[in-house]
Amino acid sequence: MKAKALAATVSKVNAFISYSHKDRKDAGQTKTVLDTLGIDAFLAHEDIHISHDWRDRILQKLRRCELFIPLLSASFLASQWAPQEIGFIVSRPNVKIIPISLDETVACGFIGNIQSKRIDEEEVTSGFLLPALVHHFPRTIFPHLIERVRAARDFRTGEARMERLLPYFGDLTVAETKVLAENCVKNNQIWDAVKCRDNYLPELIRVQGKHMGVKNRRALQYQITAHDWYRAEEHE
Repeated sequence: MKAKALAATVSKVNAFISYSHKDRKDAGQTKTVLDTLGIDAFLAHEDIHISHDWRDRILQKLRRCELFIPLLSASFLASQWAPQEIGFIVSRPNVKIIPISLDETVACGFIGNIQSKRIDEEEVTSGFLLPALVHHFPRTIFPHLIERVRAARDFRTGEARMERLLPYFGDLTVAETKVLAENCVKNNQIWDAVKCRDNYLPELIRVQGKHMGVKNRRALQYQITAHDWYRAEEHE
């Protein structure tokens, strides 16, 4: 399967970030992280224009989202509107909820049964959100991460993007594995990057070698060993 064909199978995920106005900086960072992972996120203070009916706009987004992320804090609980958004979203049982605690506040009320996770750093990062997003939306997240591997333009970026996928090699479908392997073969910023060459790609071959296709496996094995492009006509 080609990269374009894989991308065509990806279902779009829309997220709603619920937050207190006092926590809008953390909300903006969360939106940025979700964007890097291929998820469109709605932020009331950014996405509602002056001419819009803000109440109807928020209700519209709450009705249509597949992912709901409440940014829990003392300010959140004191907000007039944020807790009401939780009350609305629990009426849609198919929506995935990922509560994030910005301080010591934990999930309570209608979402008290869902474990919230407190950020350990000063801001929400992709590494913080990725495990939960992969758990809920693997067929959206993996193709996006695989495409970012293809688009890497320097060794450091290539290593960082492959490292992000490393824990999930065994969770990839055959189609995803083939596209990832093909992307790695065609991008020397991946196969010739030290960490990829010495660690990540040998692990990919070990875990998914039989699923990546004979040509891709042969090319990867040659390129990470010879540090040179694989030319099929020279090896037939």
